[in-house]
Amino acid sequence: MAFTNGIPLSDKESVKFFIASSFVETILQAASACPDKEICGLLIGKANSVTEIRPMENKAAHPERFFEMEEADLIRSHREARERGLKVIGHYHSHPSGNCRPSHWDAALAHDGQYWLIAASNKIEGWYAGKNGVVEGIFHPCRLVVE
Repeated sequence: MAFTNGIPLSDKESVKFFIASSFVETILQAASACPDKEICGLLIGKANSVTEIRPMENKAAHPERFFEMEEADLIRSHREARERGLKVIGHYHSHPSGNCRPSHWDAALAHDGQYWLIAASNKIEGWYAGKNGVVEGIFHPCRLVVE
């Protein structure tokens, strides 16, 4: 039995998520540079593979605990991705608390079919939002394939 994010999984249950090492490094560096507030951005690509990350400004009233992106920036990012044959496949953000597990606030924002990357304490973990998730009832751990 395999373990992903500390959760036991069979190969049948695991979800693979492909991302370039340079994107992981960029996200971790941004999180380290802002240790007291959540950084955030979009994951753009096809299916389960990230071809681009787009850092976004955290507009939350309390960025030390939450992240929120400007609606106009989100709409523009979705449109630009579609124009290039891509789509926004998920989000990334950091947890200054040092925990990479999705919070109940993350679950409230999650939509089925999206990937989430959460950075904390110089590590990153992947999650997939879908029905009957093992974390907060929506998140399934992903097996990150860093290329």
